[in-house]
Amino acid sequence: MCFADLRRLSGAARCGCIGLVAVLLAAVAGCAGTPPPPEPTPSLETYAIGAGDRVKVTVLEQENMTIETDVADDGTIEMPLVGSLRVAGRTASEARAALTERLARDYIKDPKVNFDVAKYRPFYVLGQVNRPGSYPFEPEVDIRKAVAIAGGFTRRADTGAAYLVREIAGRSDRRLVGLGTRLYPGDVIEVDRRVF
Repeated sequence: MCFADLRRLSGAARCGCIGLVAVLLAAVAGCAGTPPPPEPTPSLETYAIGAGDRVKVTVLEQENMTIETDVADDGTIEMPLVGSLRVAGRTASEARAALTERLARDYIKDPKVNFDVAKYRPFYVLGQVNRPGSYPFEPEVDIRKAVAIAGGFTRRADTGAAYLVREIAGRSDRRLVGLGTRLYPGDVIEVDRRVF
């Protein structure tokens, strides 16, 4: 229906059509200006260790078994006595249980093992920021803080939202999220150009 057709309608019908158009325009404008909400971030207690993480292993009363080492590209660490131990894809508590079982089976009676992530793999900020690159992960950092760490937005950046790429169950998931979304180790933030 064009505006010429509106003149042929009765007064009440004309007001109804104009009101409907106004409501639709307001709804479209509201959707366009509303940034997406923050995405929920998994707990670090459920974090699956991966290549690039640094882990610290302590075996009580066995000083020569205490190490701090990086997880290799193949997902393993090298331990005294034990040799190569696969830790990638496991939580810290699962890796501790695997090491405890291996030590108890072959080497030490009733071993007491602590296994912690000493340093998480970095996050990455790409696109319309002043210093794109990788940055050390720290808990409680959200996308807004990560962009500040990366030198802030460029003047062409979309400052309302960003794309977050996160590994979920071995697959890469990319979605548009709000700037309040907290980061997880290994996350990639992509800041796009604004449309206008």
